[in-house]
Amino acid sequence: MNVTLTQIARVSPEVAGRLRDAIRESQIKAERRTGVAGRPYTLTTEALLEWDPSLKPIVQQLENGGGLDRLSRPRRLSRTLGGSGADDDQMGRLVTIMESQSSMLRTLVESMARDSDQREHRLNRVQEELQQLHYKLGQAHQEIGRLERQLAERRLARAEEA
Repeated sequence: MNVTLTQIARVSPEVAGRLRDAIRESQIKAERRTGVAGRPYTLTTEALLEWDPSLKPIVQQLENGGGLDRLSRPRRLSRTLGGSGADDDQMGRLVTIMESQSSMLRTLVESMARDSDQREHRLNRVQEELQQLHYKLGQAHQEIGRLERQLAERRLARAEEA
C-alpha cells in the first residue's frame, strides 16, 4: 500500500520527521510527488517495514484508514454542497496546496523566531560585555586620577625640598 509522508505525520509526527531525514539521506526509497510542497513523498508500507520493523503498528493503523488522505475531506464537503467529481479533484488539489503553504509558512515563522532569539541572545551578550568594559573604563579613569594626584604630590614634595 502506498502512503504519503503527510498521512504518516498525521499518525505519528516524530516518525514522519525521521522518515523525511531517511528519505533525504537515501536510506529509504520514496517517490516525490511533483507540484507538492511540504511533504511530497509517497512510499510503500513494505519499504517502511523494511526500514524499521518496529513501525508495524503505525503501518497497520495507516492500512486501516488511520491516515486517510486529506483529499477525502473536500469530497465529503463538496458532496454535501452538491459538487461534482471534477470539483472534488480541484478542491483536493487546492487543499493540498494550502496545507503545503501552511507548512512552509510555519517552518519559515519558526526559523525566523529562532533567528530572532539568537540575535537577541547575541545582543544581550554584547550589552553585558559593553557594561563590563564601561565598568573597567571607569576603574581605569579612577586609577589615572589617583596616579596623577600621586605624581602631583611628589612634584610638590620635591619642589618644597629644593
